[in-house]
Amino acid sequence: MSFLKAGSASAMNAPSPTPSNSSASGTKRKRPTDGAPPVVYSQPQDTGTGEHVFTRLTYVNDFLRERKDKWHSFDDIMGYLNIQPGHVQREQLRQLMRADNQGNRISWDKANEKYTYKPKLNIRNPAQLKGHLQAQKSAMGLQIKDLKDGWTSVADDITKMEDKKEVLVRRAKDGVPKTVWGNDASLMLPMDPVFAKSWHAVHVPDNPDELRKVLLANKLTAATQAKVIVPGKTTKKKKGPRRGGKQTNTHMIGILKDFSGMRK
Repeated sequence: MSFLKAGSASAMNAPSPTPSNSSASGTKRKRPTDGAPPVVYSQPQDTGTGEHVFTRLTYVNDFLRERKDKWHSFDDIMGYLNIQPGHVQREQLRQLMRADNQGNRISWDKANEKYTYKPKLNIRNPAQLKGHLQAQKSAMGLQIKDLKDGWTSVADDITKMEDKKEVLVRRAKDGVPKTVWGNDASLMLPMDPVFAKSWHAVHVPDNPDELRKVLLANKLTAATQAKVIVPGKTTKKKKGPRRGGKQTNTHMIGILKDFSGMRK
């Protein structure tokens, strides 16, 4: 290794893994003093919570839902969101609030430039509910939760309509109304008192086994009776004569000789 120079060995050494406190100019870097304020680097402009345009659209829906019986101007809504004139989201929200799609819950009055909340069902009082139930072609019931979206006092008003025999209501175990149907009070005829007395005079046993015995004694079939399968006679189908295979060369029947008689 005599061909290497004396100073070349030090030049080939690997650099130290520990960072140096010296800068490229040779001057030492100063360590930050204790208690000094940290260095603040550049940050994205929009880091606030709830400042996304679709988040603010949700705030608009909540604002209009709480004030669903009134129309509000665009400036009033922007003032509620604290969005100043010239902000880029003003025009974005204007377009989203005017969007004509099924998921948009905002109605827009083009003539007056005002907005209001659009519920799932445009029913807000008992008169509108009766008109809707009478106009629909089917007897399908309406969910109370859908009516509550635009009718805040629907549960109390439904109870009053039920007392007047105007609607039929299905309630949960805790008494909360779930579904409502239309009702025609003219079809509710009074029952004969004699028939009602005879009906309530029939005693129904509480014990299922006793009830089954009573039904069987009156030659009636109980729903809990086990189904008995009576085996029937099975008739074997007779097999027909076995046919031969497919005949070929049928167009040469008159030409070919019949050797079947030569079989042993």
